[in-house]
Amino acid sequence: MNAGTADSRRLVVLLDDAANGIRLLELSCALARTLQRELELVFVEDTRSLSAATLPLARVLPYAGTDWIPLSPQVLEQGYRAHAARLRAIAHRIATQHSVNWSLRIMRSDLARAATDLRGESDLLLLSGTRSLATPPGPARVRRTMIAVTRGPSAADARAMDVARQWAQAMAGMLETLQEDAPTILAGTRSLALRGTRPDVLVMSRAGLSVALPQPWTCPVLLVD
Repeated sequence: MNAGTADSRRLVVLLDDAANGIRLLELSCALARTLQRELELVFVEDTRSLSAATLPLARVLPYAGTDWIPLSPQVLEQGYRAHAARLRAIAHRIATQHSVNWSLRIMRSDLARAATDLRGESDLLLLSGTRSLATPPGPARVRRTMIAVTRGPSAADARAMDVARQWAQAMAGMLETLQEDAPTILAGTRSLALRGTRPDVLVMSRAGLSVALPQPWTCPVLLVD
């Protein structure tokens, strides 16, 4: 499938850390249910980490208070399998609660490259961020979900705005529009900090990117074609 035939029946979510899974899946399931889409999760095993694990001096600290042990590709792959199993269990629970059909697959790449490789698979591609998404407490929570969206003149920008509005409504959240330069926003640098904005997710037109996706970006980013 190429970029010109992006599937409009699925919401594709890329993530490389099960620790971000709970809140990201809550957000994803809410959007998938609102748009009546299937949720496709893609767990990305970072090839750069696997390459680093082959270095003779590579070490890993398994748990706090333990000693450093040699890091090998086998140890890293075992960790990836554990992350994938945890993610699968989380996805089953949350997707069932939201009555959303879902699937999970595994690929070896990195988030930015995978976002390019999978572009043609859906017109909505959600990338997890580097900042952990804390799950808000129960009924007493005071902070509402914040959906930030970039403004622009194109049809894709208008679609991004429409998706963001529906998402914010589904989450009973807040919607904030942003005018800043897209790469600066993605890098999580001062354009957002100066506004005092800490969005839970950023929605933007993929066409608004003038450069390749940088890393790290702090919050999840939904790219809209």
